[in-house]
Amino acid sequence: MIQCIINNNNEFFKLYYEAEDGILDGVTVFNKHSGYSGTGYVGKFENKGNSVKVKVEVSKTGMYEMSIIYLGNMGKKINTLFINDLKVGEITFPETTTFVELKIGSVHLDAGENVVSLLAIWGWIYIDAFVIEDILSEAKDISSSINPNLVNPNAIPSAKKLYDFLKSNYGKRILSGQVGVVGQAGDESEEFNRILYTTGKTPAVWNMDFIFESNDCTWRPTDPDIIDMAIKWWEDYQGKGIMTAQWHWNIAGQTGDYGFYKTDTTFDIEQAVIEETWEYNKIIKDIDRISGLIKKLQDVNMPIIWRPLHENNGDWFWWGNNPKACAKLWKILYERMVNYHGLNNLIWLWNGNNDEYTPIEYIDLVGVDIYADDHGPQTIAFNTHLNFYKGKKMIVLSENGRIPDIQKCVEQGAWWGYFQTWNSEFMKESHHTDTQLNEYYNNKYVMNMDELPSFNIKSYNDSDSIDSSTECFSYALGYPCCSSYTYAYYSDSEGIWGIEDDNWCGISTKKSSYCWSKVLGYPCCTVNTYVYYIDDNGMWGIENDNWCGIN
Repeated sequence: MIQCIINNNNEFFKLYYEAEDGILDGVTVFNKHSGYSGTGYVGKFENKGNSVKVKVEVSKTGMYEMSIIYLGNMGKKINTLFINDLKVGEITFPETTTFVELKIGSVHLDAGENVVSLLAIWGWIYIDAFVIEDILSEAKDISSSINPNLVNPNAIPSAKKLYDFLKSNYGKRILSGQVGVVGQAGDESEEFNRILYTTGKTPAVWNMDFIFESNDCTWRPTDPDIIDMAIKWWEDYQGKGIMTAQWHWNIAGQTGDYGFYKTDTTFDIEQAVIEETWEYNKIIKDIDRISGLIKKLQDVNMPIIWRPLHENNGDWFWWGNNPKACAKLWKILYERMVNYHGLNNLIWLWNGNNDEYTPIEYIDLVGVDIYADDHGPQTIAFNTHLNFYKGKKMIVLSENGRIPDIQKCVEQGAWWGYFQTWNSEFMKESHHTDTQLNEYYNNKYVMNMDELPSFNIKSYNDSDSIDSSTECFSYALGYPCCSSYTYAYYSDSEGIWGIEDDNWCGISTKKSSYCWSKVLGYPCCTVNTYVYYIDDNGMWGIENDNWCGIN
């Protein structure tokens, strides 16, 4: 049975597809709890793979808002949503005592019939209905609310320029990224060689890991060490690259060996966030050692996208699955590294829990790690994080197994700031064919290393991100200036954009004292404005309800 309920403003219908009328596999229809719609609800999804499928119909292909009505009285659970046999994402169902409507966000539906499935991972949940708003979703504005500045007010010029560059491209391009050999930096490993050989491109975003650099580690690379490698990479590419860094934090507890997996160490995070405990003093010594290494990168103006305590929403690392203590540890890291050691070259990337403890005021970027079985755009994961941070933080794929289909990302509004594929088997033919690599790395919406500017600078003002003198504004954003007079396809806060050779280019609007539109009886626009019309005379805007020339 399908229920159709009109919204309060008579704008669209909500279509309710009852779970009990769907195709059930391993689940049963119940009606003992009150508050459900239709004739019942289904559960309990006791075994992995149990599922419910419903068929939904829409008149046009596009993005539609979806919700699921459920009862979560058996605790917080995670289960998987599929649409037309393609995995859309893993859905977290918070614990509830009544039936509630969980907003999933925008999902892509084809015109006509679609099959929506919920497949048990954890299971143990009751599903009442799937809800579709019968109106195409509007494209989300993902860039206008981004925090204008880094959380560290004393960030060095190169870090500011890198952040402005990422921010300016957010929603226009997706940067490519790849992880190399563990414990090294800037290594052109087999993964990079395969990408270059297959696509002719080099990833824009690289990676290093301080996995062997904690005090307890009995081995680490030397001659060169990890910092020597990173500085050589920085110099070889003349600052035209982006380096991310995580820290698989190896540490020993008061008994046993060291490790970063929870099963390999007895180290206690609860004690580590209490000042003057044995554990607290030990983490401070580790933080001091890592800070000394990163200070050498700051000395050569090298910014780092810094991702400590990664995947803290999982329970596999010793810092994971403890939101309150992990948030405290994050703040200890920030205070020690920034305020004590004066590390101002870090862009702080949070990769984990989104809850009341999340240290939002200490976060620049938000990373999501997804190892999917397909190349779906992961739209639900993107929208979930975008909504939690109210659009104020850029969302990136800090780790991925398979690269998401770039064209589908664009079509569905999943504008990941960058992707970063893990190493080893994830860059093998089994995960990415040559055809797929070529398609993704040569997609016009993907930015590779050859399009990056140099971030090796010693001075930088906010106005530098939009050129105001001799160069076209788009150079600082990684795009060429249009070589000839071209049609204005788009304008934003950065400037006016054209297209040449199927790529974006900046249309220079350098001011001069001569106002060309005056001779035609119109004033010049007093500020850069949206291009409403273009003809042989020039580009036209509107101010105070009158035409004006964009000079």
